[in-house]
Amino acid sequence: MMMFNDKQKATPRRGHRWHACAIALLAGLGMADAAQACVKEWHVPRTEHKVIDTYPTDRERHMGQLAWAFTFDGCVQYDPFDVDVRFEMPGMTYVGEITFKGITYPAFEANPEAPLMIFLFQEVVGFPELPMRPGITYPYRVGAMSSVPTFNPTFNLRPQYFSRGGRMRSYASTGRLVWNVARFPHLDGELTLDHSFTFPAVTCPLQDKAETLQDVQTAELAVPGSTAKEKLVAIRMDCGVDPPRARMTLSDAGDAGNTGSQLTPTADSDAEGVRVQLLRGGAEVQFGQTWEFDPGVGGVHDHQFTARYIRTNEALVPGTIKGEAVLNVDYW
Repeated sequence: MMMFNDKQKATPRRGHRWHACAIALLAGLGMADAAQACVKEWHVPRTEHKVIDTYPTDRERHMGQLAWAFTFDGCVQYDPFDVDVRFEMPGMTYVGEITFKGITYPAFEANPEAPLMIFLFQEVVGFPELPMRPGITYPYRVGAMSSVPTFNPTFNLRPQYFSRGGRMRSYASTGRLVWNVARFPHLDGELTLDHSFTFPAVTCPLQDKAETLQDVQTAELAVPGSTAKEKLVAIRMDCGVDPPRARMTLSDAGDAGNTGSQLTPTADSDAEGVRVQLLRGGAEVQFGQTWEFDPGVGGVHDHQFTARYIRTNEALVPGTIKGEAVLNVDYW
């Protein structure tokens, strides 16, 4: 009897210990899962636009930075994890090395007249900076330096830009910053990297020009379409020592919608059946059409046109015919 009772008492104790171990194990699994999670990712889309009124011409002078950021909320310190980050910026070309705050970084340019740039990625200011190259994926460890149970890591891509040692031109570009978290896919995301630089443009004074064509006889304009008395008209542009870059448009002062080559007669014109026509490079102009002007050197530049009479379909009436054209120059 006594031996039988001892066995009955031993069995519940073994069962009790087994249940206690199972409860402790489940609680431990719950803690490990919570320690690995961040609640969510968030970021604020933004466009970086830098207007530079003056800029240094000595090469590699630091001029400022751009900045984009994203944040993970409610992360737990106990188990650090990696974030894979990559940025893409089409057209960026490696051009050498730049030393910034005592550290040497790879430098890039968007074009031969754009600022020199380095790209730095880090988790909040003061943490280690990771130099990045466009198109390459980098792992970044999150949480390893945190000393609090929960934290909200914020990550920054901060391109630094530098003088290239000569005149720089305005430009705009778009890229993207992409991040992936293999352990927590709900934190994956990307940012659009819209940015632009505006530098002072080289502008050139233009001189107004008035030309008078020789008188023409009725016989010289006998039929519609006939022309006479061609004369060169040159608009002078004085650009100084710096080479300009511009988009140029010729328009009819009397009719902004005119896309032909014949000027609208001014209000004080009294001749009929004839107009003033403009040519450029031997061909009839097309008012409103834009062309590029990029001579590569400064100095004086003459923009040459040819003016002439042209007979229209109306009957000829003697008198004076006048027309005005406007040369618009958009520097960049």
